[in-house]
Amino acid sequence: MYRLQALALILVSSLFGATASAQDLMPPHIQQQLGLVESWARPLAVPYGAQSIAGQQLFVHQENQREYVEVVTVPADAAASGATGEAPVGKVLARIATDELQSNGQPLGRKEAERLANHEIRRLKRKGVDAQINVRTVPRVHMYTIGSDGMLEARDAETGQPVWMVRLGDHRLPYMALGVSEKHVTVINGANLLQVDAATGEIIVEVPMPAAPQFGATNAGDFAMIPMVGGGVQGYPLSDPTIDPFLERVAGAALSLPIKSPDSARTAWATDRGFVYVLEMQGKPSMLFRLKTDGIVSGGLTAASGNRFYFGSEAGQAYGMRATRSGKVLWSKPIGEPFYSAPLVVNDQVLIRSTYGNLFALHVDDGHLMWERPAPGIADMIGVLDGQLYAVSNSGSLLVIDVKTGERVASFPDMHPGKYFTNPTTNRLYLISDSGEMQCLRREDADLPSFNRQPDANPVTEEGEDGAPKPQPTEAPAAGDGTDPFGAGGTDPFGAGGNDPFGAAGDADPSGAPAGEGQDPAMDDPFAVGAGDAAEDPFGGQ
Repeated sequence: MYRLQALALILVSSLFGATASAQDLMPPHIQQQLGLVESWARPLAVPYGAQSIAGQQLFVHQENQREYVEVVTVPADAAASGATGEAPVGKVLARIATDELQSNGQPLGRKEAERLANHEIRRLKRKGVDAQINVRTVPRVHMYTIGSDGMLEARDAETGQPVWMVRLGDHRLPYMALGVSEKHVTVINGANLLQVDAATGEIIVEVPMPAAPQFGATNAGDFAMIPMVGGGVQGYPLSDPTIDPFLERVAGAALSLPIKSPDSARTAWATDRGFVYVLEMQGKPSMLFRLKTDGIVSGGLTAASGNRFYFGSEAGQAYGMRATRSGKVLWSKPIGEPFYSAPLVVNDQVLIRSTYGNLFALHVDDGHLMWERPAPGIADMIGVLDGQLYAVSNSGSLLVIDVKTGERVASFPDMHPGKYFTNPTTNRLYLISDSGEMQCLRREDADLPSFNRQPDANPVTEEGEDGAPKPQPTEAPAAGDGTDPFGAGGTDPFGAGGNDPFGAAGDADPSGAPAGEGQDPAMDDPFAVGAGDAAEDPFGGQ
């Protein structure tokens, strides 16, 4: 009797447990309602479910393309389209990946893929369908995840198939945010830095750091960049062992992980002294400029194409900034509500959430508000698919919002995403269950990924790039109109005359000390070797 009761209790518990677990991923009936399909769902190599994910990064490998041979219909207006010089492409009837493995374990290859495609074309012709071959290449998208036990995995973010796995480091020490670039993955384990080959998972080098890291690593240009506890950032060479590590001293400690521009090696981060710094990481690292903000930027920055960065401050000010060599504030918008999280930039919109749960949409070019009113009750953003923002409400349930109007499209009180990977890069949603299973969702007609590129109405080509002259700065708004964050006219975005973004000689120290005392260390050349340098260089300064 008691055995039967115990068995029934276990059965009921398992059923309810399965139901609760299923609701942190998107069930089929909600997918159907939203016009979504599940690309894949697979468990991640983490020891204790979602809570043991120590770092995760999505990366688009532009240098590692996947090739497809497609069978497409011949458009009715093929002749007219051909006259314009654009290759007409019809509806895709079949798609064959040239790296698809055959029964012998070898990749199919382009020649065999084209043979199979021609066979399909002949079959379609007998049915009266005109078709042709189209060859397409798409960058590979990989998801990198490291667990609290040191298991690092690379996974095809489109199929869910593991690419490689490797265990590294000491699991007794904490793992931090991953730095990923085309050829390298940087892992921070305690005070140790490990570099891994992004293609194979092979450990390239492991080096101890002289100080404690704060957040993890950002791979940019020739270096892995690590903010350190107590202030400053350190850089370690990614490829060339002859390059010396560097130490960059700045005013204040970093508040979040540095963010790299998608177009260059320019990297930006904020400090607790109210500055945003931009560092060029290609070749010899150099400080480009710093920006004094109205309130500290504790939520982090978001990068967009055109070397643009967007962020909000705790004082309720939203910013758009272009990382040119001298620095340019695109706009500054007073919102009046504090921001403690980084925005999501999609197409021409900067979506930024205040600490009160109000979501605002600002235009990337000038910062004007694009919605009549903010969308309320938003706890976090997951991603945007086909003009719809998928978000988490203050109660933890799933919301869908129209990004053009800010109006709520749908809400699902019974679905509570347990964990998710906010994806600003591709047209995919990634949800993670409490047990560590990752689910990839897409629109029904989006079988290949598309990539988020923000339009740039006023692209800038700086002096020395392609031989173009440096563009003249535009006239700044008058003081007090609510758009100039520095409250002064003129063209210097940093509120001082001249083109020196750090201020002319004799300017007051940004920390509040008199001129000449307590100078911001970032104003010194951290790469010059002089008297006393060796005593401060943790690498020896040789």
